[in-house]
Amino acid sequence: MSDFKEINEARDALLDLRNEIDEVIKNTESASRWSMFDIFADSGIVGFVKRSKIKDINKGLEIIREKLEIAKKELGDLRLNLDEEISDTDYDFFVDVIFDNIFTDLRVNREIKEIRENLYNLRERVEEILKKLN
Repeated sequence: MSDFKEINEARDALLDLRNEIDEVIKNTESASRWSMFDIFADSGIVGFVKRSKIKDINKGLEIIREKLEIAKKELGDLRLNLDEEISDTDYDFFVDVIFDNIFTDLRVNREIKEIRENLYNLRERVEEILKKLN
């Protein structure tokens, strides 16, 4: 009975983690669209919206890290990590929005894509573990 309960708790933790990963992936897709628009638009407003999306992504990444820790506790030897973040300092904001330039826009766009790819990989690993628990 105890093993069954522990497996269910681990499964619930992984499902919760997967749902958060899905949410942050959606945020990266939105930020990526704004980032592409920012590359071609000459508007500080677009950069400001993109920076807002980046803040949402970073908040979501923090939640994912917390949920990863919960899943690790439930599964013991689980080796999943996420050490990703998009730089969002005041300097980044200034360079990206105020001193709007294509080089910064391209760098930020690349960072968003890399994080999305890493989230897809993490989601795939979570799915593999969930299959093993079933």
